[in-house]
Amino acid sequence: MTETKIKYTEEEILEIFKEQHRLCSPLDPEADLWAEISAEMTIREWRWANDLLGWKKLSEFLNQEFRVQISQDEWHNVLEPAKTRKLIEVCRLLSKHAEKDTYEPKTMFGKPCLKAGVFLTIKKNLKDKGVDVSNLRPSSSLSAYMDKYFSQVLEEITMTGTKPIDKIETRRKKKGFWNAINIFDSDRYETLTGEVKTFRDLTEKIIEEKIKTGHNNG
Repeated sequence: MTETKIKYTEEEILEIFKEQHRLCSPLDPEADLWAEISAEMTIREWRWANDLLGWKKLSEFLNQEFRVQISQDEWHNVLEPAKTRKLIEVCRLLSKHAEKDTYEPKTMFGKPCLKAGVFLTIKKNLKDKGVDVSNLRPSSSLSAYMDKYFSQVLEEITMTGTKPIDKIETRRKKKGFWNAINIFDSDRYETLTGEVKTFRDLTEKIIEEKIKTGHNNG
């Protein structure tokens, strides 16, 4: 599989931020579910809408998420002062550095297979983010991986530039009063991703979305 990458546009990065807010804000009581993510909103408004950290921690997170090494001075210039800086400045800075994957078919049984190319690219990116992918298969449960590696998996899904998941919800796995109040049990909830139940489903939806929007190559 030939790995080809091209730069994101400012508009594509803004759409990623919009999609992350759409999927995550219903899960975070400190986020503003009704906020409209826009290019002209201030950094303060963006942080409030998503329950984000201060500029330094946020810059470190964005470097990790977009696989870039932008200096703290550059980040400070677009993130502070938060009450006047605009989100479009963040998008513009990232568009100069961040590269998106284009998904090349991988040869399977003598024939090119785009599904294999998409799946293996996602698998590689998750491994690079510290996710244990030793047992990850197309048939693997997406929910199971999101339960354990929510941020990393969500990042990879949204950075494809597609919207394969309609909604993310959580459901308590264990019934009973004690399980309801036991906030120290990290395994009491499971993540639900609607009809997209496996990585095969996810791969097929990503390809479907790219074809629908006319972005066949990333």
